Amino acid sequence: MTLLYWMLLTLCIVIACDLLAVVLRRHLNLAVLREHHDVTDPLLSVSGTLFAVLLGFMVSSAMAKFEEARNNVQQEAGAVGDIYRLSRGLSEADGQRLRSHAYEYVSLVVNDEWPLMEKHKMSDKAWNTYGDIWLDCTNLEPKTQKESNIQQVLLEAATKLGDSRRARLAQLTYGLATSLWIVVIAGAVATVSFTYLFGIQSLGVQLTMTSFVVTILSLNIYLLVSFSYPFAGDIKISSAPLQVDKTMFEEIYGKNWH
Repeated sequence: MTLLYWMLLTLCIVIACDLLAVVLRRHLNLAVLREHHDVTDPLLSVSGTLFAVLLGFMVSSAMAKFEEARNNVQQEAGAVGDIYRLSRGLSEADGQRLRSHAYEYVSLVVNDEWPLMEKHKMSDKAWNTYGDIWLDCTNLEPKTQKESNIQQVLLEAATKLGDSRRARLAQLTYGLATSLWIVVIAGAVATVSFTYLFGIQSLGVQLTMTSFVVTILSLNIYLLVSFSYPFAGDIKISSAPLQVDKTMFEEIYGKNWH
């Protein structure tokens, strides 16, 4: 969900909560509420602090996983770049075939797979090309010690590429479990509900306080949602590292990259 839609949703929730506050003030005795401030204050402090700590840890964990996914994409791009460069030490036929598949791989990931990942899917064509890269590396028949050494390093790079790709597949499933969403929503509702238990004389002050609490909670939940799904939404990981590979293959090594 984009920030604009989230802000519109937040505005609707703020209006609903403020309307609820107006309705409740017509049925609650402010004097009675003030008599219970000695109990309401510490309860709000305890429950609000516990929920804030919980929400903060969840956002921090989501941000850490997001950064892990970003680093993984950089490692994947580095592995493909290594494979492409190492192929130039092979025979003309073997090197050309491997470079062709490396270029095809980054092109498929950038152009086809990245848009699919917003829907939590990956490209079958990219998987097939990844398999072709492995076949190119394992089917090599080194004729010199140099080619033998290159093949060994190529296999290490292909292994790193595979590990990064499988990690990216696993990261597509990142997100909060339904049970955790229930906890988050219940905690947010409880925190907002406490704002109705204060006997504030001014209705404007009451509505302002409620609006601020709802907005702050909503923005924190937006961060939680955004960082929990690293390849979708406004805050998402770009394909820039792999795009750099693609550009490098096309320009640095010349248009006749094969």
